[in-house]
Amino acid sequence: MVFHPQLKDMKNYERRRIDTEVIHCEAKKHKASTPQQMIHLNNFIKTNNDKTSMLQTNTATFICYHSSFNGCNHLIQLCKKYMPDSNIMSKVKLHRAQCANIVRNVLAPYFDGDLISDMGDRKFSLVLDEFNDIYINKSLGIVFIYYSDTQKKVVHTYLSMVSLETCDADGIVNGLKIELAKKKLDIKKLLTIRTDNARVMIGVNNVSSLLQFRCVYHSLQLAVSHTCAECLLINLEFLVSETYKWFSYSSTRQSACKHLYLAINDKEPLKIVSSCTTRWLPKNQL
Repeated sequence: MVFHPQLKDMKNYERRRIDTEVIHCEAKKHKASTPQQMIHLNNFIKTNNDKTSMLQTNTATFICYHSSFNGCNHLIQLCKKYMPDSNIMSKVKLHRAQCANIVRNVLAPYFDGDLISDMGDRKFSLVLDEFNDIYINKSLGIVFIYYSDTQKKVVHTYLSMVSLETCDADGIVNGLKIELAKKKLDIKKLLTIRTDNARVMIGVNNVSSLLQFRCVYHSLQLAVSHTCAECLLINLEFLVSETYKWFSYSSTRQSACKHLYLAINDKEPLKIVSSCTTRWLPKNQL
């Protein structure tokens, strides 16, 4: 024989079960043993003091400026090994992932806000350059130029690096507009832009008062290349490039060249530089 419980029987059972639990929780024996078994969240959540947080933040800033995040693990271990008596250093737990998160989520928003507040409502200029990184991702580097109230001078500083879907004119302009809107910068206050001589980077639109400065080094490189092609020997550029390749991969040839140069000139030989498509001329030699 099988008994099937009715709905009212199930409700009565549940009500009696709840009443029993309430009575048990209110019993003196239960209340006396409960505090010994309770686990408070305060035992798990630990907050660093101000000095520890400041040390971690400054260390992350130093790592960001001068080295890669991978060196953070060894740097902290080295400091703890030779500063065991430091109470602050003993509480520091800074590794590569945490260091990167501090730079990304703490330092970057702070310096962005400090930069925008320092500029105020003044006009500004931008230096733009499109490039491919080691993973062949297309990006746009942006340098920010403005007059700083705190430093009382014109400041050139890094603004951001924008990932581009396409490297045509529309893709670069759209990426720049989105980044300026994200930084809360009015494009109408853009005074000048400085770019290379690539066609996708040249043009004035939407801001009629915008001044454009093309890269002097690229212009000089084009002028020098055109002049050399007409006035010098056709194989001169080939000779320069192949001379570097001939000596750069052979220590024996470099040693023989050095001894021959010392025998002829009685001084250390000059460094053989490589030839490239864009000949960057030093600014102080222009």
